[in-house]
Amino acid sequence: MKRTIDLMAHFKLSRFHWHLTEDQGWRIEIDGWPRLTEVGAWRDGTLIGHYGNRPHAFDGRRYGGFYTQDEIREVVAWAADRHVTVVPEIELPGHSSAAIAAYPELGCGEGP
Repeated sequence: MKRTIDLMAHFKLSRFHWHLTEDQGWRIEIDGWPRLTEVGAWRDGTLIGHYGNRPHAFDGRRYGGFYTQDEIREVVAWAADRHVTVVPEIELPGHSSAAIAAYPELGCGEGP
């Protein structure tokens, strides 16, 4: 993130739109909702090939991770020092598969 912000500053770009959630990945630590990062920040594999290929094959490797609150503060301060404003985005209720996987009771469907 810091390298991206440095490049943005070099080219005089002033807004860093930071997606901290996406459908399958929750990337921000929230103290009151620990399962968001315990469950929602990880996936068990990546599709090999194209979605239309049947049967689906996955690589079986665990991927993911998240930013701690301190890491986010550090990135925001880094950006501010370079006159770049961080615009965080947390997409809810759309793009919420990671949140629903962590807390299925928040969903309106059956099952995980």
